[in-house]
Amino acid sequence: MATTVDVATLGRCTVDGASVVNRRAVELAALIALSNGCVHRDRVVVELFEAEPAPSSLPTLAMRARKAGVPVRYDKRRACYTLGEGVRFDVLDLLRLVREGRLDEALDRYTGPFLPTSHSPFAADTRADVEGAVVRAVLLRGDVGLMTRADRMIKHPELSEELIRRGADPATVSLSRSWLSALAGPAVPVHMASRGASGSGGRRRA
Repeated sequence: MATTVDVATLGRCTVDGASVVNRRAVELAALIALSNGCVHRDRVVVELFEAEPAPSSLPTLAMRARKAGVPVRYDKRRACYTLGEGVRFDVLDLLRLVREGRLDEALDRYTGPFLPTSHSPFAADTRADVEGAVVRAVLLRGDVGLMTRADRMIKHPELSEELIRRGADPATVSLSRSWLSALAGPAVPVHMASRGASGSGGRRRA
């Protein structure tokens, strides 16, 4: 019976429940998985490093991924990094559930942002893509209960704005103070408001 390797990237970084110290090795594996199992070396450099790394960097990352239990290999003929069979990523499961419209199950699987402590272009873009996919699907469904549940997990201005538009109390919406201020309109500085009240013609600043 084939063994499945479970890689968790949503809110954490683990392989089969064990925390992985070298998160960039998991980034490499996730990049391959999100690229249908094969990604060219040049793209790996751009997505993970932005600039040409030391010659040993990519082979070392692949080795560390394998050491963590994720079968990452390099295909010299195609200059591609590949992923062996039997690896399951929570982020792929989540995106599949979203595509299938199984949003309650998707929210059950969403345990936090994608690799939250990673700062590569790939990690940052994937975080935004995953959150955006969930939010768009929830807004399209139009279920306030589902929106409220998603809002507890994901801070996103479109989701929060829609909840407030539908009558939710802004104090219960998971929105940063700056976004709440933007939705409420421009604030009036205290000294300007006082001048206006006294008839001096003070104007509201944008």
